[in-house]
Amino acid sequence: MRVAVIAAVAAVAAAAIAAWATLRARRKPDGRIRLVDVMVADASAVLAEPEPAARVLDELAPDRPVLDIAVHNDGGQSCLVRRVSLDVEGLVHVPALDLPLVVDLPGGQITDPLPVCERRLGPSGSYHFGFPLREGRHTRGVNQQVAAGEDDRFLLSLTAREAVRGQDFYRVTLSLDCGRTRRGKKTRPLTWKPITVAAYGLPDWETPEVIRERLTYIADRAREVAPGGGDGVCVIFNAMAHPLRTAMTDYVDFYEARLKVLEALLRQCGEHLTDRAAIETRLTALEAALGEVAGLHGHATAHGAP
Repeated sequence: MRVAVIAAVAAVAAAAIAAWATLRARRKPDGRIRLVDVMVADASAVLAEPEPAARVLDELAPDRPVLDIAVHNDGGQSCLVRRVSLDVEGLVHVPALDLPLVVDLPGGQITDPLPVCERRLGPSGSYHFGFPLREGRHTRGVNQQVAAGEDDRFLLSLTAREAVRGQDFYRVTLSLDCGRTRRGKKTRPLTWKPITVAAYGLPDWETPEVIRERLTYIADRAREVAPGGGDGVCVIFNAMAHPLRTAMTDYVDFYEARLKVLEALLRQCGEHLTDRAAIETRLTALEAALGEVAGLHGHATAHGAP
């Protein structure tokens, strides 16, 4: 009798376990979003794509970086990307090279570069993501649904407010938050590696011919202002007053340093671009301009002001 009872209990337990296993097999796992890739796209190229969804995206800001985000849902149920966060760091402002201004300070004696004033880049301020141009974390809500087992792609148009065209760069780290699963379990944020972007359009710069003309202007203007020379004659550009004896060399040095910084930044930007053609064109021009710096120094020496 006891053996029969034990056998019956075992049979019931086995049936319960089998039923639970069957139910579990039928139960689909929660959605699990995986970041596949993040690239920087050109807004005009995206809008030219044949898919209707791309053509009707009106959140893209021209000349601003667009993060082209590819994800995959490894789970058995649809899942929502609920929030995106951007960690902004590494702000770089590359100012334009000002036109030189030659002045004679009566009674003054300029022997070293003299600060005139300090100009600082102040804090400023598809899904359109607007944020102030300053370091820190910025977050906004989204509502991107990804079907179970499917790939998905969405765009994040980045507008760093008050960025200067062609002069501001920053590094951004993207994170996605899918909130909680259907069972209430909080998901872990997904983070992509840092990406360097041009905040507002690709930069332009002065050609070596333009710099050569400005150097000649410095020499000619210095002779007009003070034909006999003088320690009070200085050249002002980019918030600094430079003594005449070094001003032309300083001007070329500033130009060279600017080109080198732009070259390094553009190479970083190009690492994650979907289309590198525009970057490559500018890099070729930068390399050509850097190759003429030695000649500019020679021109400065040959046309040295009194």
